[in-house]
Amino acid sequence: MSVHARILLAEPDAELRTAIARALRADGHAVEEAADGTDLLLRAGSQMARVDGPRRVLVLVVAAGLPVFSASEVLEILHRFRWDIPCIVISRRAPDGVEHTRARELGALAVLGSPLHIEQLRAMVRAQARPRSAARHDAVARAGAL
Repeated sequence: MSVHARILLAEPDAELRTAIARALRADGHAVEEAADGTDLLLRAGSQMARVDGPRRVLVLVVAAGLPVFSASEVLEILHRFRWDIPCIVISRRAPDGVEHTRARELGALAVLGSPLHIEQLRAMVRAQARPRSAARHDAVARAGAL
């Protein structure tokens, strides 16, 4: 099976992280797991530092309550570096709080609240992994390298 997208998944709860990763891998995605914001940003940086940009569509799935750097802080850093990486924020709360509003303002593709509907997450990732998204992401990555 070919890999559709590279997913960087950051969730501090190991059990939930494993369940999400398993579901995304079942859809053919390559998933790298991180337990905190620092690890996530290091992994994203290694993908973005490639001369030719990421080989596949890169999507971040980030827990709102991430240790070290929160999802909002991760989004702020991505914005500062001008990294156009789609980011889906997952939360244990209903998506109506200040944290969720801030994530949307910072460019989160979506904020998925509790309870997490894994099929909704899978559908969003699949939509980003489509070839048209890959072409758009590659164009942005090349433009950012100029």
